[in-house]
Amino acid sequence: MPNNDSSESIVDQIIDRVKQLTIDQQRYILRQLQKFEFLERREYQRYRCDNLIIGFDVDGVQNQLPALDISESGLFVKTDIPVSVGQKVILTFPDLDGRTQYRVNSTVVRAVTDGLALVFDADNNQQRLKIKSIMNYVRHVGFVLDE
Repeated sequence: MPNNDSSESIVDQIIDRVKQLTIDQQRYILRQLQKFEFLERREYQRYRCDNLIIGFDVDGVQNQLPALDISESGLFVKTDIPVSVGQKVILTFPDLDGRTQYRVNSTVVRAVTDGLALVFDADNNQQRLKIKSIMNYVRHVGFVLDE
């Protein structure tokens, strides 16, 4: 294979190789590319949360769901609840003392078969303070995810 460093040449080579893959392999490549796009937008450290159960309120219907990972900008929850991208959700988090509950407004930004990615609507100082308190809790119970 020639070593041509032009961007167009590299893109052409990638496209040619992807065309030779099976449909399942192409889907896998697409998912990987989408992850790159998502990672580029991250500005906060993510934490894996093995035991963080949160309240999840959509249109007044409440559930308890496991958060799989969280950052200061949002989180991913494991669920099969049918929720649309753009839908508003109220999340409830525990604090270290076990008595305090923080309610945070959020919006669904991605829906996949096993869960939902939500971004926190930190549109005022009170919401931002709640998120900082939640992240203080998470730093005690979560595990930093390496990118």
